[in-house]
Amino acid sequence: MMVPDYAMIAENLLYSEGFGKARELARKIQILYKLSSEQLSQQTHYDFGMRSVKTVLSMAAQLKQKDRSQPDLVVLIKSVMDSNIPKFVA
Repeated sequence: MMVPDYAMIAENLLYSEGFGKARELARKIQILYKLSSEQLSQQTHYDFGMRSVKTVLSMAAQLKQKDRSQPDLVVLIKSVMDSNIPKFVA
């Protein structure tokens, strides 16, 4: 089995939802989740796999549909924060 290419999957999902700089944003998401899985503690409720990436991208698509005037990067950052911050422990 192969590890899925998160950047390519994210890029296609972002393009399909109308994000203009999808390639750049997908690369940033890939790096963020790679570093998170490597550097954060290995607690069981931390999930930095494809399921989590898909959740963030779905949230970003919903935010983008609600307000198309916001920059793509701001929408993506909001969705990353809304999805991940509640999981983190002090």
